[in-house]
Amino acid sequence: MIRRPEFRPPPLTVGALIFATLLGGCGVVGEPLPPLLEIPAPISDLSVVQVGARLRLTWSPPSLTTEGTRVRQLDRMEVRGAFLSSDTPITNFAEQSKLLATIQAKTTSGQQEPITYEIPLTREQLRQKASFAVKAINRKGKDAGFSNVSSLVIMDLPEPPVDLQATLTEKVIQLSWKPAPLSGFGGPAPPADGYRIYRAEEGSQQPVQEIGASVSPSYQDTSFQFGHNYEYSIRAFVGTGESAALTPSSSPVELAAIDRFPPAAPRNLRAIPVPGAVEMAWSPNPEADLAGYNVYRNAAGGPGSPFSKLNPELLPIVIFRDANVTAGTRYTYRVTAVDKSGNESAPSEDTSVTAE
Repeated sequence: MIRRPEFRPPPLTVGALIFATLLGGCGVVGEPLPPLLEIPAPISDLSVVQVGARLRLTWSPPSLTTEGTRVRQLDRMEVRGAFLSSDTPITNFAEQSKLLATIQAKTTSGQQEPITYEIPLTREQLRQKASFAVKAINRKGKDAGFSNVSSLVIMDLPEPPVDLQATLTEKVIQLSWKPAPLSGFGGPAPPADGYRIYRAEEGSQQPVQEIGASVSPSYQDTSFQFGHNYEYSIRAFVGTGESAALTPSSSPVELAAIDRFPPAAPRNLRAIPVPGAVEMAWSPNPEADLAGYNVYRNAAGGPGSPFSKLNPELLPIVIFRDANVTAGTRYTYRVTAVDKSGNESAPSEDTSVTAE
């Protein structure tokens, strides 16, 4: 029997082993990636508003880099500004502005809330056009350029309104105040274009809210609710829209909206004698916080004699049947309304009948 030689594969070379290992791996090795530049993206929401004799700049710190990654190497933010005559255009902000402040990153570490920076003003800067921009810079001194440029014209403003008063009525909280006699820059106060009204509620998580505006030094708050405690403040403004300059807030005034206002007296009370009883009806009261009615009776008949209440609990409806009567006796009835705060109205007009 002829024995055929056994087949054996040729041995792999070192190069072939390396090639086979690479082919058997999870992927093909690509070109190495360049290191991230870590340059903060430009700030885009810078705004400026005049509050009295100060300018208030507000912006959000950058959260992403120009490569779309999270900012990790923010070093500082530079605030630059230019104060020019109102008819001078901004043609080259970098050359026309100067550095006003440097805010280090450690002061904004982990901060997500907007950053606020204030600039004091002088009377000599009135009617100048002020323009600002902010630049975010990383630890290597690299940046992606200026933020949006935010501008306004500096206006003369009165000091905050004074002598704020709040008076509670049944329908409104009436506010009144006096314009300040002096300018925030010294000298006589310029006339205000109007006033903004702010309200905060004790125990509420909501911040102070602007609830309205007025061109005169008074305002009626119709949106209040009884049982709440409020704090009001006022700001005067000059200008309109985004160009409006505001005074600081007035001294606040507090008011507890306690309902001490009774409903109106019920009307059109009618009483009809029927065998063994007297039946009554009257017109319903319109108050939204009405809780019910009380019925009173006087059997003595003389002027000034006392009335006694017939119902142990408030009546939710406008009818009542008095079954505890004596035939031939003359009775006088009256009705009152009671609200949910326990305030009782004046009595209705009396009506008298003789029981059957």
